[in-house]
Amino acid sequence: MANEPLPNTRAPAPTPPALLEALLAVHSAPNHGWLADAVSSAAERSLGALYSFLFLADASGWLAGVRPASSERIRGLVKVQQALDVNLTALRFNPQEHPVVLSVLQEDRVVAVPKLSQALHRDLDPTILHAAQRSLGVADSWLTPLRWTGENWGLLLLLMPANAPASIQEAGLLGRHIALALANLREKETSRKQGELDLVRSVYDEQRFLEQLAQEIRRSQRHNRPLSVMLLQVQNLAKLQARYGRFLADQVLRHVGDLLLAAKRDTDFLGASSNDGFATILVEADQEGARRAKERLLASLESAKLPNIDLPDLHIKLACATATLQKDGDTAEELAATAAARLIQNEPVQEEAA
Repeated sequence: MANEPLPNTRAPAPTPPALLEALLAVHSAPNHGWLADAVSSAAERSLGALYSFLFLADASGWLAGVRPASSERIRGLVKVQQALDVNLTALRFNPQEHPVVLSVLQEDRVVAVPKLSQALHRDLDPTILHAAQRSLGVADSWLTPLRWTGENWGLLLLLMPANAPASIQEAGLLGRHIALALANLREKETSRKQGELDLVRSVYDEQRFLEQLAQEIRRSQRHNRPLSVMLLQVQNLAKLQARYGRFLADQVLRHVGDLLLAAKRDTDFLGASSNDGFATILVEADQEGARRAKERLLASLESAKLPNIDLPDLHIKLACATATLQKDGDTAEELAATAAARLIQNEPVQEEAA
């Protein structure tokens, strides 16, 4: 068994020129699937790896394989899957039950082992692994920890040929960059989830609404089921803000949002629309169902009063419009645009005392 310790630094060491271009794709990958693609390209082009497999640590500490995003990369792994009689991208195992892997992760070092049976989970048949190693032309397996700022992100398995053009230290450097890319992906996802809520209206923001609408459209088209959207706008919000201030205008939006959340069906989805409105996905609702939903939601606002606010001349002007899948558009953007156009054309449907 050959191994080299990795320098205990917080930043990656200077990068060899052969790795630079490949690492651009690693750091720009938008998700784990595309990261697996980028890692494979980097490992093959700059390290000379025959195949590479990315395993990420989950919340329980187990390692789970990552399926590449591109069909080309998936097809390239078919030969390995057939030879091993197992799909490594779907493999999940406990490193505590694998001494070599556990050592790699705990000691933060790259390890090269001559046998596939040493690198892979012990439940796999050693005879099959030995035959697969010969047929695939694998001389060594490099186990590379993915560690960044003291946190273990997973493991990179590299199946290497004889006389590989790169060093094991370069594999460790690639592992550092992968771990950094994973840390950045988590930070972006955390920021995105925090940004999904409109802080004023306490509902999902417009981007999240459109994403959900696109998902519901696919479901409706697949099962041939009706779907509609409804937009509701506080038309005089700018005037309310100019007269009473931003704080009260925000209270109006939040209160209307609370009433809509309470009135909508559990199956429907409520989000924000533009700066002064709300949007609802009406699941299983055709044009007639959308009309009934519109009446029901507007009725829930008939006695709307801002709590602890005593302004007799304070009124909320509301407008509402709907659009139905297929009749008014086939995409999330088309449905939203149709409903928005109708909203602009409509006179306020009611004027309520707040």
